[in-house]
Amino acid sequence: MLNQPEYLDLIVRYLNNPQDEKLHSDIVSFCAESKSNASYFKDVERIWNLSSQSGRLNHLNEKEAVANFHQALKKASSRSTNLIKWLSGVAATILLAGSLYWLLELRNTVEIISLKTTSSIDSVRLADGSAVVLANHTVVKYPKVFKGSSREIFLSKGKAFFKVTKDPQHPFQIIMGESKVSVLGTSFNIDYSPSKIDLDVKTGKVIFSPYSNGASSILTAGQALTYNIQKREFTTRLSQNADSWLTKELVFVDTPLGEVCKQLSHYYSKNIKLEANHQFVEKFNAKFEKNSLNEVLEVLKATYNLKLRETKDNIILTTP
Repeated sequence: MLNQPEYLDLIVRYLNNPQDEKLHSDIVSFCAESKSNASYFKDVERIWNLSSQSGRLNHLNEKEAVANFHQALKKASSRSTNLIKWLSGVAATILLAGSLYWLLELRNTVEIISLKTTSSIDSVRLADGSAVVLANHTVVKYPKVFKGSSREIFLSKGKAFFKVTKDPQHPFQIIMGESKVSVLGTSFNIDYSPSKIDLDVKTGKVIFSPYSNGASSILTAGQALTYNIQKREFTTRLSQNADSWLTKELVFVDTPLGEVCKQLSHYYSKNIKLEANHQFVEKFNAKFEKNSLNEVLEVLKATYNLKLRETKDNIILTTP
């Protein structure tokens, strides 16, 4: 159903006049009908926004073009009014489709760069001066030169730290599937996998949009969230050690021991579990710089008198 001309007509009219409340309501309803509708709208919107020269289309007068075509058909034949109406509709559709095709062609002139890391960390400086540091096994795509009203890049998978150059006129956006992070100028960490997105803000403020028409969340420095992609649910939390893969530091401030084990598991790629024989509410305060896992575990054992045992797949800490 997406190839029907009225859908393209609706989207193009909305993009030309996004302040129109009726058009906005129609677009919201259209996107809510199905995921394919929402994806279709996002694709057209993205092409539209990436086109910095879309203003060239302003000289195209749709009504005038359709009227001229309609008049020409009248001169050619007066035998079939229905045929004339049908062909007039085709003229409008061709005009709109041609406009979209022009935008597609223009987008293709923007060079898109793909950067993929393997077993090491890499970094890139974007055209606007923003810096992106990529963890291992991470893929990003970005334009060589930003065009249009926004600065848009794509995080396909993996983990990256962003330090964005402030530009209020051109918001910076990271696209991850149907989710999006929007900022003006700030620094933050994203960990993106097929099942979830972890977003941790170090400085400034970001807006997280989980999916089309979904409720957005604003996060400030020190705040974080985890978004479950399948359930379309997110939980907020305090940000801690999200960029440890980059800084090689682990800092714990009044951190519950269970949370400490989770962060150590993530950082050292080991499954570390806490087994408490009773309610254990102790909190941990420490800073580690380039320490081995064994060194960190020895500190935990000495601080809380924990016992440690290892199985094939787990490291288990037991309270006294």
